[in-house]
Formats: sequence, structure tokens, C-alpha cells
Amino acid sequence: MKIYFVRHGQTDTNTAMRDGQTVEELNAPLNVTGREQAETLSKQLKDIKFDVIISSPLKRALQTAEIINKYHKMSIEIEESISERHAGKINNENWHDLFDFDKNIQPEDGESLSTFFDRVHKYFNNLKQKHTDKTVMIVSHGGVHHALYALSNNLPRKGNVRISPMHNCEFREYEL
Repeated sequence: MKIYFVRHGQTDTNTAMRDGQTVEELNAPLNVTGREQAETLSKQLKDIKFDVIISSPLKRALQTAEIINKYHKMSIEIEESISERHAGKINNENWHDLFDFDKNIQPEDGESLSTFFDRVHKYFNNLKQKHTDKTVMIVSHGGVHHALYALSNNLPRKGNVRISPMHNCEFREYEL
């Protein structure tokens, strides 16, 4: 299976993860820059034939997928398993440290790093079985990318796995 993994476009809140963000802030829509980024990316990907387009249900990812899809005109599958890590309340930790298995930071009311990786890895392993010889576009989040990167490179669950961060509306290709 060939995956084109796309990180969503920019929002007003995703560039500054902070303690106490509301559900509405975490599910923020694309800002003007984010929509422009998605338009640019849609042109870059317009000639690639995708068998399926799958998006996180969070607004920023779904809006990015919809903009990219204007050249493909496909139905977009919504998948909860590729939502960003549930960070809960972050108590003075920075986002980078939340992806360190050795530090094992458990955000209050949040998802542990191991639980998050289990969720994402299970989804991609199932997807690989379902779409063995297909080309799939996934529109999701930076944290999900860290889990996919670790899975595709057989990285152990130790140390900080935020070693290959993506910019907003960047895409990368993977073979699973």
C-alpha cells in the first residue's frame, strides 16, 4: 500500500499548543494561511490517482482534505483513529516532550503516548490489509505522523519519537 500522508494546513491555535485549550480551540478550522497552503498542495497532488482519501474528523484535517479533493472529486472517508493525540491538560510540558517514551508524561485527562501509538498502529495495520495494492491519501496530524513514521521505520518505543516533524500541508510518501 502506498500512503500519501498529509499534515493539515495551519490554524490559529495549532502553532502554539498550550495548557487549557478548549475543545473548540483544538478543533479549530484552517486560517487564511492554512487554506492557501491546502490550495497549493491540491495543485501539487492533482495528477496523482488515489484509490481512497481518508481524513481525521477534526476540522483542520477535513477542510484540508476537502480542498485537496477538488481535483479528485472522491468521497472522503472520515476516520476517528487518525485524530490527533488527546492531550488533555498540559501542565507546563511542551508538545515535544509529550512524544518522549522515556519521560512518559501522562497529561491530565489525556491519552498516554503508548495508548496513542497503539491506536494509530492498529489502524494502519488494518488499513494495510484492506488496501494492500492501493494508493491512499491520509489527511491527519503531526502526532499521527510520528506514530506512522515509527511504524514504517520499525522504531522502538523509547526516547523522543518526534524526530521527523512535518510542516503544515506538507506531504510524505510511505510504503506499508
